Amino acid sequence: MILLTLAGLADTAVDLGNLTTAVGQRYGSAWRRGGQEYVAELKRLRRKQILRTTINQLRYRKYITARSVGQRLLITLTNKGHAATIVYRLKLAKPHPPGRYTVVIFDVPESQAAARKQLRLLLKQGGFCKLQQSVWLSQTNTYQTVAEFVQQTKLFEWVNVYQADHLLHPPRRAS
Repeated sequence: MILLTLAGLADTAVDLGNLTTAVGQRYGSAWRRGGQEYVAELKRLRRKQILRTTINQLRYRKYITARSVGQRLLITLTNKGHAATIVYRLKLAKPHPPGRYTVVIFDVPESQAAARKQLRLLLKQGGFCKLQQSVWLSQTNTYQTVAEFVQQTKLFEWVNVYQADHLLHPPRRAS
């Protein structure tokens, strides 16, 4: 592939680093046709296409809403999108030192059943385990993320988040 590309270039000067990158990423024929600038333009167009596809998938799955405002695209996260970003942040959280936990205790009334269900789903997807009926804990440092979620969803009346150092009986999954 490299020999064919070099043969197509004849006696022109070539930046070998850019050439090997282009060939390695299957842009060899594009390199022969138009050189480094042509490959750069193809890559830019490809990134734009990937971005468009991703936005359309996120819209289809109802994670975002998008609308055109003049020449710009206004993208807004839906509630489902916000929840997904919080779950992602929970999964990326760094572990606590051994013996330390983030504990979430809640008593959400029946009138707020949907919010309670959303909280439980978030905790489960975020790697928390259930210690008791409304007591969940994690060995990751998720205090700030959960506290922000509780504030945003206005559940602070019924939910409390702690960082605990000692548990008499830590669950097997979390220890």
